[in-house]
Amino acid sequence: MDDRLLSLVDGVADVDEQRLPLLTLREARAAVDLMQLLAARGGEGAYAARHLAGILARRLPADG
Repeated sequence: MDDRLLSLVDGVADVDEQRLPLLTLREARAAVDLMQLLAARGGEGAYAARHLAGILARRLPADG
């Protein structure tokens, strides 16, 4: 299952398509924090959650 989830994450991240402003910065940071929490707990989908959190976190502006 983890490989299937990871392939879904990679498929979404690799697509070159128009980006839509659907989230506020606070919502995006909360989503990344939640994915990091899921990744830290391990289990099914942990690696995919960590991978997606990293992809999205790199697109967020730096704190400060």
